[in-house]
Amino acid sequence: SEMCIRDRFSIRTEILLSLLGSAVQMAAFGYCLYLLWSGKILYGTMTLFLSQGAKLSSAFNALVRTVPSFLSASVSARRIRDLYALEPEPVLPDDGLDSLASQGFTVAVEDAGYAYVPHQPVLTHADFRAAPGETVALVGPSGGGKTTIARLIPRFFDVQAGAVLLGGRDVCSIPTAELMEQISFVFQEVRLFKKSIRDNIRAARPEATEAEILRAAQLAQCGDILEKTPGGLDAVIGAKGVYLSGGEMQRIALARAILKDAPIVVLDEASSFADPENEAKIQKAFEALMKGKTVLMIAHRLSTVRNMDRILVVRDGEIAEEGKHDELLEKGGVYAAMWEEYQKAAQWKVGGAA
Repeated sequence: SEMCIRDRFSIRTEILLSLLGSAVQMAAFGYCLYLLWSGKILYGTMTLFLSQGAKLSSAFNALVRTVPSFLSASVSARRIRDLYALEPEPVLPDDGLDSLASQGFTVAVEDAGYAYVPHQPVLTHADFRAAPGETVALVGPSGGGKTTIARLIPRFFDVQAGAVLLGGRDVCSIPTAELMEQISFVFQEVRLFKKSIRDNIRAARPEATEAEILRAAQLAQCGDILEKTPGGLDAVIGAKGVYLSGGEMQRIALARAILKDAPIVVLDEASSFADPENEAKIQKAFEALMKGKTVLMIAHRLSTVRNMDRILVVRDGEIAEEGKHDELLEKGGVYAAMWEEYQKAAQWKVGGAA
């Protein structure tokens, strides 16, 4: 893309300027040696010349470092301008249904296709349905399309083939504000504001009471975070003395989703980066968030999906298998092979730790 070309240009410019600076230094040093050898200058003169040349070289290197920064800033400015120039995604005419709630919070992906790069589809014929209150896990190899499916539901991208339906309505026909009210999503890349913990949790529902915020924090297992941070809910994330680990930030993000209490949850179960204590608390927060909701969870480890209502195995942009844990093991297909590999890896870790 044009953005990638600009980034490559910036990197190439930095490399070329660095090589140019090194070449100039080597040429100057070689010329001094030639003059000294031919008797045209004295050793002291050469030393003085080279010392001044070193100062000039430092100034040139500073300039070299400035140019790529300028180019990078230019690329960033263009990206911001391009973003502002984008037209809002169109909302299709409504299909006549009064509300999502009246139809039940069913999530349906119908023969969906999507490609980030033309002619290289990530999804081809993804097709499944999650009933109201059902918990569904998406598993499969990296690059198979799990995350793409999850991000089509809140309309971060629009399908290029097929459709995504919520409560029987095409997501493209649902106004953005209404769609966002019905979905909570927690992805692997946690983003918190440099505000108080209270404000970060309350962002999901600005009218929430103090008691509701505190309850959401407790359900998300944030009690120890509030105890250790000076000021508790008033502690400003990122301020002096208030630094949180990745697992702690994810728990606050989960508290935000719990407070929102949306009927549909899109969840990236990414707790493998956390230490065992954080991981256990994150799993409890997941349970609180998913209770009574229609859940679509991207699962990174198979141990977390055994009790899900249904497991979808996503491979090569399609749903290769679906069913409960035991049913998929009995089939002896893709999931069974993945489970066997997972068990071997778990035993290897235990053996290595011993």
